[in-house]
Amino acid sequence: MISLKEHIANQNKNLKFTANAIVEGFISGLHKSPYHGFSVEFSEHKPYSEGDPIALIDWKIYSKTDKYFIKRYQEETNVRVYFLIDCSMSMKFYSQEIKKIDYAKLLAASLINLSLKQRDATGLTLFSDKIIATLPAKSKTIWLNQCLMQLENIQCQGETNIADAIFKFSEKIQKRSLIVIITDFLDDTTQTIKALNYLKFNKHHCILFHIIDPAEKEFNFKGETDFIDLETNEKIKLSPQMIKKEYLQKYNMFLEKHKEIVQKLKFEYALINTKTPIENSLKNFLAHRTKMK
Repeated sequence: MISLKEHIANQNKNLKFTANAIVEGFISGLHKSPYHGFSVEFSEHKPYSEGDPIALIDWKIYSKTDKYFIKRYQEETNVRVYFLIDCSMSMKFYSQEIKKIDYAKLLAASLINLSLKQRDATGLTLFSDKIIATLPAKSKTIWLNQCLMQLENIQCQGETNIADAIFKFSEKIQKRSLIVIITDFLDDTTQTIKALNYLKFNKHHCILFHIIDPAEKEFNFKGETDFIDLETNEKIKLSPQMIKKEYLQKYNMFLEKHKEIVQKLKFEYALINTKTPIENSLKNFLAHRTKMK
């Protein structure tokens, strides 16, 4: 098993090697990855051809047109997978060994690697308060190198605007897709909800990885501390012990609210703590998806 320290040491040298190692570590033994074919819902009709299963003929269409058509389902076509990665300044935060953005990079690299291994058309968009970079969805395995180059060159900038990124991104996608969003959700919750509802309305499916640092969850600061907003540079000096109880109460409400929002939309949500090794986070998530099928 690759240690988190090794991930950090390797990711800037060879993100592809590290992502491959993680994927190979858990993909073996899976009869069918739950990541592929996130749905078996009806996709489209196509004219019947000799050799097609008769059971798939749509007799309702035949009764209206006197022609044979068969139903195609989503799992019979390559899934189009788009990754949206939050590259705002808040993602630079870290209290231990790895920044949230570096964890997000490796998480994205591993999942993109897995997606392309399954020949799913895979795209990548980096955002903060604007779209920073975007790569269209392609299914060739050599596309991994282009995606990894974008991830390796990430420079955090600007404030978080998840909603604006989703609306601008969604203007460019025509077909129903699987959209994977990796963010710390430190943004206007009301606007984020509107954007996620918009994706739901357009029949996209979403997986949301909520990246948190252990210090955000535990708030174990000692003594008088300067707290600096990484996105606005606003600075305030506080005694952590005086605000810890109220902070933890509000932060846990913040986490629970986002989880509930995503579940109501019937999207998928995973809370990821950067102190958890990447391969463990992925194994837990994919095991959970397997149970859902």
